[in-house]
Amino acid sequence: MNIDSVQIECFLSAAKHLNFSKAAAFLYISQPVLSRRISKLEEELGFRLFIRCGKGLLLTQEGEILKEFFEKTSKEFSVVMGKLSGENKKARKQIRIGVCEGIDLSKYIRVILNELKKCGLNVEVIFNSGPVESLLESFKNGYYDLVIMLKVTIVNYIKYGVISGIKIKDFINVNKCVIYSIHNPVSAKKFPCIEDFRGQTLFCLKKEHVPQKVLSNEDLFNKHKMKPEVKFLPNMDSIYMALQIGGGFSVFDNHERILNSEDILHFDLDEKQHISFVCEQNCDKYISDFIDFCTGLGF
Repeated sequence: MNIDSVQIECFLSAAKHLNFSKAAAFLYISQPVLSRRISKLEEELGFRLFIRCGKGLLLTQEGEILKEFFEKTSKEFSVVMGKLSGENKKARKQIRIGVCEGIDLSKYIRVILNELKKCGLNVEVIFNSGPVESLLESFKNGYYDLVIMLKVTIVNYIKYGVISGIKIKDFINVNKCVIYSIHNPVSAKKFPCIEDFRGQTLFCLKKEHVPQKVLSNEDLFNKHKMKPEVKFLPNMDSIYMALQIGGGFSVFDNHERILNSEDILHFDLDEKQHISFVCEQNCDKYISDFIDFCTGLGF
């Protein structure tokens, strides 16, 4: 049996989203590629993992069992793979990049990969997306060479001793934006502003080791003389469902994948924030060169 980490990542993404298109977008690959990898995994295992239902998916009983197993063992798996793939990865000049869940870098990734081909650089680049805690754990275990995330988040992780021995290089600047549902009363306004959400609940993504002041954009709301009721939720899916009910709003950045939903509206604010590369302090030269190459593209 020949099952690799890429197949497992594809399976877990499909199991989470129960939709091949959404799962592929989450991993920055095309839907046909993801489908082929899932089919190959099912062929290797000898049983089906999903039942196709129109545009959606249902996990089979075997799929449910495998999902539970891989979720429980993903941390240990990243440790093992980090040890096993380290030297081989360097020899092949492969760069594995973890992108923090929610950040949509699709248009930048296309440019980066196209420019790499034009330059003839012999580097294989693999992008995956995931929750920040999971990405950092895999990064520390050597599974990822680079992580892309909000600068304010990684600065706080350093401050609270979660991670050390790293360097940060800014990649792009993005606008903060207000996101809300088409069912929100504010959606009736042609040109809404943040003050229109006074009295509504602010939904925030809870992250360990990051102060609530940062997560709830306290400085932003002080500037606009607002004091919304804040509710912290564990993941983006929870925020999405809360917004769909119709009341409440969130403040993220204009690269959040949630913005791609048909029933989510948004508008940009003047405030900007940095999205940065994170790598080891003494990373290999070809990784440093890759970061310089990306930042030199002038996004």
